[in-house]
Amino acid sequence: MAAPVIPIVFGGLFAWSIYRRVRRNIGRQKLRRRRIIVSLVIFTIISLVFLVLSVSLPKLMLGIGGGLALGAVLGFIGLKLTKFETTDEGHFYIPNTQIGIALSILFIGRMLYRFWVLSDAANAAKHPQPFQSALTFLTFGLIAGYYIVYYSGLLVHLHDKKPTVV
Repeated sequence: MAAPVIPIVFGGLFAWSIYRRVRRNIGRQKLRRRRIIVSLVIFTIISLVFLVLSVSLPKLMLGIGGGLALGAVLGFIGLKLTKFETTDEGHFYIPNTQIGIALSILFIGRMLYRFWVLSDAANAAKHPQPFQSALTFLTFGLIAGYYIVYYSGLLVHLHDKKPTVV
């Protein structure tokens, strides 16, 4: 009886995290220093873990390194396309929806594909084991590179702003 509960719980958590990620890419968002810093630290730490995992495997190193580099370029483009507002309510930003949604769909699609492939024993034998796929490392690197640069840019922008008087 407990066995079906585990996939449902993890599926629910996965769906909730997807919703939150996509929601942060749509519409006006309040600039929150703590949230930006926490997200920046998390993406940096996970990227370092992926880099350490890939040290002995050149394909994986190329995947994560290439993803981080391409993601960084996208991060600069995203910052250039971001609109900033300061009102009596505080400092806000409006991210570029197309880039954020495209990256979210790419990442979600890759994760669902990997879960599907690895869930079938016959298919799994033809594909890399978990944490051994250069394409998965590239996809994560793309996301991480984008958000590391993007959140760093948001912090710089926030630092340049004077506190609003309410």
